[in-house]
Order: sequence, then structure tokens, then C-alpha cells
Amino acid sequence: MLLRIPYTTPLPSFPAIPTTATTLQTAITAVSNFLLNTRSTLVLSGAGISVASGLPDYRGPQGTYTLNKEYRPIFYGDFVHKDAMRRRYWARSFLGWKGVERVRPNKAHVAVGRLWEGGWIGGAITQNVDSLHTMSHPDMPITNLHGLLSTVLCLTCRTHSERSPFQKELHRLNPTWSEFLEKMRSTPDMPIKRGPDGDIEVPGVKYESFRYPPCQTCMKNSTFHGMIRIDNDGAMERIEGDGNVPGIVKPTLVFFGENLRDEIKKEAEGKVDAADSVLVIGSSLATYSAWRLVKRAKDQGKKVAIVNLGGVRGEDAFWDDGEGKVAAKYRLGDGTDGVRVEFDAGDVLEGALNILERIDGKRANRKVPIDSLGASRRDIELREIEIATTK
Repeated sequence: MLLRIPYTTPLPSFPAIPTTATTLQTAITAVSNFLLNTRSTLVLSGAGISVASGLPDYRGPQGTYTLNKEYRPIFYGDFVHKDAMRRRYWARSFLGWKGVERVRPNKAHVAVGRLWEGGWIGGAITQNVDSLHTMSHPDMPITNLHGLLSTVLCLTCRTHSERSPFQKELHRLNPTWSEFLEKMRSTPDMPIKRGPDGDIEVPGVKYESFRYPPCQTCMKNSTFHGMIRIDNDGAMERIEGDGNVPGIVKPTLVFFGENLRDEIKKEAEGKVDAADSVLVIGSSLATYSAWRLVKRAKDQGKKVAIVNLGGVRGEDAFWDDGEGKVAAKYRLGDGTDGVRVEFDAGDVLEGALNILERIDGKRANRKVPIDSLGASRRDIELREIEIATTK
């Protein structure tokens, strides 16, 4: 079966919702109104939230697909069955790993965590594999929809382990590549292309010489004696042609063409079902695994807000009045029923957080969503007046 990467070109922009949310300040106000009038908002974040941390997204103005028309990720089936593809993946990941380790949360991640601490959101689902939400707020409930870069998994025995020791093994098995990595670091103008998952492509570099180790747990299992062939240094020997062998180690992220684990799928669906609204941050929802969660919420009659630079897959369905137009309650509202804005996520969330902490302070002291709020725009105005007159 031929697999196709969905939406490799930028999606068209969508009109602001509400129609007044065309400046940063009005966008902040709309998102504030949305969060003030929900009991339990679920955040769904995508690659766009991590751009300010130095990781490229896929479809944004500076995204991987936008700038590199030839970019093609490795598909799950190719990684599993083709030795050459595994060498390519691990070589590129090896070159980029130090950069991934240095990445830190930006103000959007920090704001999401503070929104959770204040009780305005109940948790998050992220499509990202960079661990930045957890790094920012370790206690916040996070569902890593597409896995993590920080751990690796054996496809045979399912043993999980940390990426850092695996990286050290890659260094040991590839001294020439380690030297190249040092040269790359000391040559700022070297023409490299960094992918959203931290991998680095260096034009003209061949990957055939890169070596990778097998799963050490499987190596100790007598069942696989003679089935896992290694060289004198402990690297897997080259496998000619296609074929399945035991002991293959892959990152725990979800590759293109790979299904989500059932438990992750159910966990994400459970979070959607338990929430009364969804706030999408930095995602075009181009992957079906993310889009279907927002569609699920919408089908359940829940409110949706989207903060994303650029278009979103099938977003007209989230705002439709049944006649192919944006419903009046969205267009003419104040953000309470839904928001669609195109501004930097960090700026919007930080601004909204400042408003929420100022006018909803009691809620800010809670770590779980309160049962009811029901604040109207007039309530907000009255609170702002009260605060201003008591200073």
C-alpha cells in the first residue's frame, strides 16, 4: 500500500473568530473569555508551540515541508524492514540529538503549565515528541500522542530504555561520525537541515557506514542466539535486502504509517470526553490522529478554540452554521463560544494568563477545574472595574 504524507503544503488561513479578534490584544481578550467560561478545558498542542524553542514545525512559514520540498520522513514499514533506512534514521538522529537535549521550554509551554496550575485547563495532549511540556511542568497530566524522543524501544521484547545511554553506544560504534559531529558543531555555516524531530540532514552525506546496536535484552535471550548477528564491536551486521530480524531498537515516537498504541488512543479519547472544551495550540491538525480528537469534541457539542499561525485541516467544520457559513455566535461573539486566531501562541497565552490571574484570582489558586463559572462579558468588565477602583 502506498502511503502519502498528508498536507505538505501550507493550509489556507481562516477568518478571525470572533471577527473582532484581528489584533493581538483582541485575540488575547477572546481567548480569555473562552477560558473564563469553561469548566474543564483540554489543551491539544502541536509543533507550532515549540518553534520558539528552536525546533522547526512541519507546515509553518519556516516549516520543514515549506522550506525543503524534497523532505520525506522515514515510514514505519521501511524502518522495520530495511537496514539501510535504520542506518539513515539513526545517523541523522545521532547528529541532531545534542541539539534536542539543549532545547528548553518557551513562554508558551510555561503559560500552558501556569494555566493548569491555576485551574483554567485540566491537562494536555501533545503531538510533540520533545518533552517540553513535561520539562516545563512535570506534574501536569500530559498524553504524548505521538510518543517521545527521549526513550527507545525494542520492537521484539518491548523493553524501554533512556535515549542517552543509547546515544553513548552510537558514539562508541561510530568514531568517525563522532569526529564529523564535532566538526559540524565548530562550523556554523555548514549547510544542514534540521527536522521537527531533531534529526539533521547534511546534503551529500551517505549513511551506509553508520552502525547501530541491537537490543541488549534480546542479546541475552537464548531464544535469539544466532538470529542477531553482530560485528566485533557489537553493532548489528549489515542486512542485505528486506527482512525482519529480532532486537531492532527504535525511538518511542510514532513514525508515519505506524498506528497509535491502543492505550494512548483510549487515554486521549478519555481526556476529550471528560473536558467541556478544547484549546488547540500550534497545530494544523494535519495528522488524522489529532484532527479526529477535535472533531470528536465538536461532535459532542463541546467548544473549540484554535491559536495557530496558518491554516488548519478541515476547520470550517468546527464553525459551520449548517449552511456553509461561519455561525453568527462565533462571528459576532466575544470568544466565549469559540476562538480562531493567528498570532504567536506565547504572546496570546501569556496575555490571557495575565488577565485570568488578575480577574479570576480565586480560581488561580486551584489546581483542578472548578465545577461552574459562567462568567459573562459583563461579569469580566465589572471585575476589571472593581479591581481598578480598589487599587
